[in-house]
Amino acid sequence: MRNQYIVSAYATSPSFYQWDPVAEAAYFERLAACPQIVGVEHPFLPHSDKYPLDWLLENIPNHWELVITLLPPFMQLSKSNPDVGLASLNESSRLLAISMIKELNQYVGQLNAAFKRKVVKAINFHSSPKNEKGHIRGDQHQLKKSLTEIISMDWFGVALNLEHCDAYSEASPETSDKGFLALKHEIEVIQEVGNFGIVLNWGRSAIELRSTKGPIHHIKAVAEAKLLKGFFFSGCTENASSPYGAWKDTHIPPQNFMDGQYLQNDSLLGAPEIREVLKLLNEHEVFLGVKILDPHPKRDLDRLAGLNLETIAAIRRVYTCTGVCNGQK
Repeated sequence: MRNQYIVSAYATSPSFYQWDPVAEAAYFERLAACPQIVGVEHPFLPHSDKYPLDWLLENIPNHWELVITLLPPFMQLSKSNPDVGLASLNESSRLLAISMIKELNQYVGQLNAAFKRKVVKAINFHSSPKNEKGHIRGDQHQLKKSLTEIISMDWFGVALNLEHCDAYSEASPETSDKGFLALKHEIEVIQEVGNFGIVLNWGRSAIELRSTKGPIHHIKAVAEAKLLKGFFFSGCTENASSPYGAWKDTHIPPQNFMDGQYLQNDSLLGAPEIREVLKLLNEHEVFLGVKILDPHPKRDLDRLAGLNLETIAAIRRVYTCTGVCNGQK
């Protein structure tokens, strides 16, 4: 583990609602000035005007890599087709998901060719669709079928990961937000299929288990299976009056334990939680990421960049004080 970060820039993008290449370039310039940022989580947005290839070539620094996420297009598509996803029990909806993966496969090749290097570091897949009480839409057998098809494609040496989101629970169905498959079942599928790792997200694990210890349990389980490849710092809150909502996957920044302008005191992700995670992650070769959302409709550049930069500064403060770096910078 190194003190370097992939930033989910699209979640705090000035173009979150409408593409603005000039504002987005200014935003990326702010992020690129931080030496700890080594890349961005890049959403695959087929048939969108956002992030055209020419713009990416001009605004992705040579030392950055891309981690592609499929969550935005699948969440958008699920509004009209709640069955769509790699784990879907509806075969036509599963095949629709696979068709999107085939588009992604071509896109990855185009990116690497255009940049004349392996600019895509990894791809994060997900075990959607959402399961709900009375509507079980996905299972591990269908996920296995999809992952088997995915690994049959040529991915140009890019790492393939399953990013765990909070799982549906029959015992407490009201607690799920994303409601995807259980981590146990994702691990089992990957152990059978091979060629995939797992990426975790602090907030999503905390939401699933309704506990700040949820991420610790998940890290240990995935590490024991030798599948841990990445970890995103992203908070959650139990405060129902927060603009981020109680126990919602809305990526609140950490607690404000360093007198920042943009951190949130009602976040459950505080210094002790960050410290406990870093101590566990230090034993593994994983990439670190930050994923923060700005709930405000006005897209202020200082705030958008500041949310990410202050989150990284908060993690770095704990990282340094904890003594987990083992001499690494």
